[in-house]
Amino acid sequence: MSLLRITHSLLASYMYATDGESPDNAYDRFLRVLNREKEPDTPAMKEGRRFEDEVTKVIGGGVSEDEFATEFGRLLDGATPQIRAEKVLHVSGLDWNLVGVADFIRAGTIYDTKRVTRYEYGKYQRSTQHPAYFRLFPEANTFIYLIHDGKYNYQEQYLRADTAPIEPYIMIFYEFLKTNKLFDIYQEKWEER
Repeated sequence: MSLLRITHSLLASYMYATDGESPDNAYDRFLRVLNREKEPDTPAMKEGRRFEDEVTKVIGGGVSEDEFATEFGRLLDGATPQIRAEKVLHVSGLDWNLVGVADFIRAGTIYDTKRVTRYEYGKYQRSTQHPAYFRLFPEANTFIYLIHDGKYNYQEQYLRADTAPIEPYIMIFYEFLKTNKLFDIYQEKWEER
């Protein structure tokens, strides 16, 4: 049985590329992700990792000079960081291996830190991350995005009971690949052997 690896990041790249309000280069970026081409980390990616590392340091009993990371670290006291999970799903007649790593989990709640330049409430409403992670972590009933925009900390919460399953997103992604003659590339680059 062959498995097709699928991640929230790949689905997010596809959704961003096909959003009518995305920049012109979004589709090219999606094709690079689809082809699993390595790209250098952007300053935003580096800052996001730095922020998450500072939060993790505080959870572990360390001290951070970043007051916003300290606030989130204290909120996450007792959480377990970086929990990886996989789940095989049968969608559209194919077997998909959904893979993800939760930033933090504590007492049935998944937390994900985000470092952004601009934030408006509801930013993650259409994200595939919480539907994917609810599927990966069946014991969790709440997903909270912990967001820092450089000035303020925010929280955006989603409940399992109010979240659509991940399978329809995978089905639409599959149909898009087939329609646009990209499925062979996906299968070549993402099939787990």
